[in-house]
Amino acid sequence: MDHKSKRILFFNAKREKCDSDSPHIGLAMLAAVLKSCGHEVLVVDYQFNPNAPDPKAIFEDFKPDVVGLTIYTATMKEADIIFEQISQFNKPIIVGGPHATLYSHELVDKANYIIVGEAENIIVDVVENADVGTKGKIICSEPPDPQKLPFPDFTSFVGHEDIFLYPLLTSRGCPYNCSFCAVRFVSTRKWRPKSVEKCIEEIISAKKKFDSIGNVVVYDDNAMFRKNHIKKFLKCYINSNINLPLTVINTRADSLDDEIVSLLKKAKCPHIGIGVESGHPEVFKKIGKGETLDDIIRAAGLIKKHKMTLDLCFVIGLEDDSLENTRVSIEFAKKLKPDHIYWNMITPFEGTKIREWYDKNGKVFDLINHSSLVDGDFMCEEPCAETPEFSIEERKKAYLIAILETNDTRLSIINIPRLYPYVQQYGLYNEFLRWIPKTLWKSFKKPFRILNLAIKMYPEVGLRGFIKRFVKIIRTG
Repeated sequence: MDHKSKRILFFNAKREKCDSDSPHIGLAMLAAVLKSCGHEVLVVDYQFNPNAPDPKAIFEDFKPDVVGLTIYTATMKEADIIFEQISQFNKPIIVGGPHATLYSHELVDKANYIIVGEAENIIVDVVENADVGTKGKIICSEPPDPQKLPFPDFTSFVGHEDIFLYPLLTSRGCPYNCSFCAVRFVSTRKWRPKSVEKCIEEIISAKKKFDSIGNVVVYDDNAMFRKNHIKKFLKCYINSNINLPLTVINTRADSLDDEIVSLLKKAKCPHIGIGVESGHPEVFKKIGKGETLDDIIRAAGLIKKHKMTLDLCFVIGLEDDSLENTRVSIEFAKKLKPDHIYWNMITPFEGTKIREWYDKNGKVFDLINHSSLVDGDFMCEEPCAETPEFSIEERKKAYLIAILETNDTRLSIINIPRLYPYVQQYGLYNEFLRWIPKTLWKSFKKPFRILNLAIKMYPEVGLRGFIKRFVKIIRTG
């Protein structure tokens, strides 16, 4: 059956206090699939382009036949505002994304179609047969083979001329089953690679289309699951003279070896981040990461050996965590001497092992618009879970001790007026007094660090790229 060409309008809501120079790769993939079948697509990604026109104005101008929203739990309230504005036009609404996958039953009264999982294999059929009379239909999608998909289409995005961070997927899925992670529900535990040749071709093609690109970021769920694959990719990236700094997100300590770290350095990787989660042996063991604290110590040493920037990520509130166990994590972190450190609050998503544990041993509160990440500010959100052994107030105290003792880079001398009331509330005078000289020294070094980075970056990314990075450095400290 032949279908006439349709106009599809996609939205991604913006999370408050969180900005991104990188457009949403999932919507770019859907745009590419739909356009390959003759449909017209416009993507409004407010996370990437917060100054884009409001949904109603975009709708009236583009006049779509079908509307789609990708939704995160952390942006549900912002997505509801978009729902309110577009519902009045009486067009079929399709929703997808992590929140739709984890909480599909909560969206049946808001959308005509709810897609569970990765949508590339079914989006054309859903769009071509979309009917406003269908209410709350949940559709499960089988995971696609990345090798068979077209390149993402970012030209469909409002503001695509300003793409600075180019998002790349060299694979999808993660075979591991960490207690707190919901990736297995969104992109499955089946690791599905894209050929290195196709990845390199995609980047070269993108560079020709967008002269604004200043960095390539690999957003895989687990880019280093197969060492031979990532090593081949890094070698080809370097030898192809792409000449853009490369960042790899979601790095596991047990995947790093001397050759990989050396290749990342040659690819101008600005930093390597390791998910530690907890430095307490028993808490760490119950995560089920499939690696050891010794792996993390070894990997951190490798990164330092190659004189690269070390980032560490921790999670407060994992199974059997407590204020005292967080102190153990803090001491573990200090021994590794990271350049940047991130302390995140647990978010027990539906279906995860940590959620099952909390349902038996504690309380989980409303997760809507809650994020485990600390965005744009030094203070965490109100914890969304607690146990009798680790109350909400103790979790906030643990977080404050952590950022003071490990000199979190989001915390600076200008935050003292807002920070000190917390110091008084939780009696953290000793931690505060130890923090002051460290942050003063950091503030003193900052201009020299920026100058050094400027000297290194300017020849690589030009004036426009340098300005964008300079703004990021100022924000993050």
